[in-house]
Amino acid sequence: MRFLCLPGAYGSADKFQVQLAPLVNELLSDDSASFHFINAPCEAVPPKGFEDFFGKPPYYRFIEPDEKETEDTDVLSRIRDFPECDTPEDTMRELFKEGVASSVLSTKRAIEFLLDIMEKEGPFEGIIGYSEGATVAGTLLLAEQELFEKTGRQPMIKCAVFFAGWPPLDPRTYSMVLSDESDTMINIHTCHIIGSLDPYVAGSLALYNTCEPDYAHIFDHGKGHTLPREKVVIKELGDVIRNMIAEAT
Repeated sequence: MRFLCLPGAYGSADKFQVQLAPLVNELLSDDSASFHFINAPCEAVPPKGFEDFFGKPPYYRFIEPDEKETEDTDVLSRIRDFPECDTPEDTMRELFKEGVASSVLSTKRAIEFLLDIMEKEGPFEGIIGYSEGATVAGTLLLAEQELFEKTGRQPMIKCAVFFAGWPPLDPRTYSMVLSDESDTMINIHTCHIIGSLDPYVAGSLALYNTCEPDYAHIFDHGKGHTLPREKVVIKELGDVIRNMIAEAT
């Protein structure tokens, strides 16, 4: 299976390839999968205080504020004070409740950008997204579902791997899809790799809750907002993804 790979905010194709290398090597070892890494379309600058965390430039993002008024209107500037509420959905509502700049234009451009890559550089049967890349991947899947409903275009992506993501955006309204507000659901096979120590794990759980439960699997690597690298964990995760590929194809 060929996977399209979307890095997180302030990442790049090269950085994501390094981050994902243990899993890539595991799945390449028996030709279970191949991988195509891309940069996001928007050049970016990390929030103050996070420059070292994201490594050396260049930095890219899929989604950015439509009007760059102040840093405080960018939701990613709020991750320093991530809320804790009773449910994952309440947490995401609290994070986005006021003063967050619209990102409709950049989200629309990001989905068009990805559909164009799929058309020109595909086909891709799977998609992998990390952090912001997972959110955009989920949004792309919903966009494929909407295209099928409107035009009969068959969805290309058959399964998805989400690392530490947040819920997708509705491609019709560009609002965040939350399972206690919407019946909209990602209807393909998904694997959700979370870290129980991730301070943003509520976002990952809210993403999981937007996916068809019969096709969704959670894998907890027990660490933070990172990608797993330990040999034993990678072998176990590789087998989970192999099973998902077999079920999806």
